[in-house]
Amino acid sequence: MKHFLLRTLSGVALAGGLGLTPAFAQDLTDVSLRLAWVTGGVDAPFFVAKESGYFAEEGLDVEIVDGNGSTGTIQAVGNGDFDIGIAGLGALAQAQKAAGADTIIAVAGLIQKDPTSIISLEGSGIASPKDIEGKRLGTDAGNFEDGMIKAFAEANGIDLEKVEVIIINGGNDRVALLKGDVDFINGWANPDGDKVAAMHPIEPPLLFADYGVNILGSSVIVRKDFLAENPDVVSGFLEAIIKAKADVEADPEAARDAIMANRPDSDPEAILEQIIVMKKYEHTAATEDMPYGTVALEDIELTIDLLEKYSGMEPGLTPGDIYTDAYLPAAMN
Repeated sequence: MKHFLLRTLSGVALAGGLGLTPAFAQDLTDVSLRLAWVTGGVDAPFFVAKESGYFAEEGLDVEIVDGNGSTGTIQAVGNGDFDIGIAGLGALAQAQKAAGADTIIAVAGLIQKDPTSIISLEGSGIASPKDIEGKRLGTDAGNFEDGMIKAFAEANGIDLEKVEVIIINGGNDRVALLKGDVDFINGWANPDGDKVAAMHPIEPPLLFADYGVNILGSSVIVRKDFLAENPDVVSGFLEAIIKAKADVEADPEAARDAIMANRPDSDPEAILEQIIVMKKYEHTAATEDMPYGTVALEDIELTIDLLEKYSGMEPGLTPGDIYTDAYLPAAMN
């Protein structure tokens, strides 16, 4: 009863804030959204859409729940525990082939330029891909086994036999780098590189995406049966977050405040920094002039090709199996 009362009062408050009647608020369609990870700056459009009433304008009452990785979110959406999820498009491709099922599809791409990079301390001598030869790589087993460091090496003529690989599990690779136990690590330029740089100056990170290896990242995913039964919910959700994204760009501080209102235990400085720096990863060269959320066919094909070649993904997947742009506002208008 307490949960119901709080939800009802929340609906009344939202209705008042938007100039709507409480009866309208109660008619909103409940939608559950699971993020890929614990809330970060990259998730700002969802919280701005919620706080600004953009979801409500589309007839939606969206509950936003933190995740623990793309794989968990894909499973949760696939099981019907959540209506919409945020997960890496590359992870979705792998999950579909591994499961042998064609049940989930992405409807928008949010992070399209992979932040994965080579991170090294200033003075390491690592200024180009070939410079990692003769050096020590610190990485966890999963990072090494996903095959992308091998793809990076092949694309740039690197002899991996000349790289000493040191497996460091438990997230201690940054510590090892700072202590000098390894020469470089394989992580996200932001925020991993930023965390290292806060302790010691670093060389400019070498982004895999700038050297021929790009796996499409965070995307909006839904079950295909849910999409077929609720097309207006999905298109309305996308309309709302695209409106919110414009607000995020116009006022990053207000976007941070929207997150803090819902996640008061978050670090406001880190959230703001993430909001600002993650903008550089929203587009690839192929989508630079396309609307937010639109994914280019060639980028999907590259993702599939890389996963088949280096991650052992079974062949046969097509871009249309894992992505559609038919529900983005540009396609609906």
